[in-house]
Amino acid sequence: MNKNFSPKEMPKEWADDYKTFVSTNEIQPPIHLYNKILERVHSDLNPPPWIVFSRLSLIHTVVGTITLLFCPQFGFSPLSDWGLMNVFMQFGEVGCMLGCGAVYSGSSALAASFLLKQEEMRVLRRTEALQIPLLGLLSIGAFLCFGASIVFGMTIIAWLFGSILGGMATLELGWWIRSKFQAIN
Repeated sequence: MNKNFSPKEMPKEWADDYKTFVSTNEIQPPIHLYNKILERVHSDLNPPPWIVFSRLSLIHTVVGTITLLFCPQFGFSPLSDWGLMNVFMQFGEVGCMLGCGAVYSGSSALAASFLLKQEEMRVLRRTEALQIPLLGLLSIGAFLCFGASIVFGMTIIAWLFGSILGGMATLELGWWIRSKFQAIN
């Protein structure tokens, strides 16, 4: 029966069933089951920050690797000498590092803002001052492990600063875009 009934057209048996349902006494579920359901709902709505960070790290691994295709200094860019580095080098070495860090972490944060669940995004936004810098530091560690020659000094600080700023800014941009699309639907 796909017909929508108005209350006056509702079949009598449905009306009787509804009256019976409404008039029955409330039955309390067992307290342990009630508590277990509440705990589950709470954990679903408030995922632990380390779970959110692990998902963010996975997204960053994939998106960050794709981002490196546009950076010829790592040696596996199909763009040979053309890439973002040439654009950013117009602003000097420190400007280049700021831009590269911002694009590297920013692209991952933007992707995460669309791929993470809304509950995970709330946790990430609450802890972004810890998670985004940690992601940048882990990226530097990964670069070192894969043989990148990193000169510790002003350039690496600029890269990390750009990474943090780019990550936080694009995370907020992605959250703003996502909230606008959710408001439309």
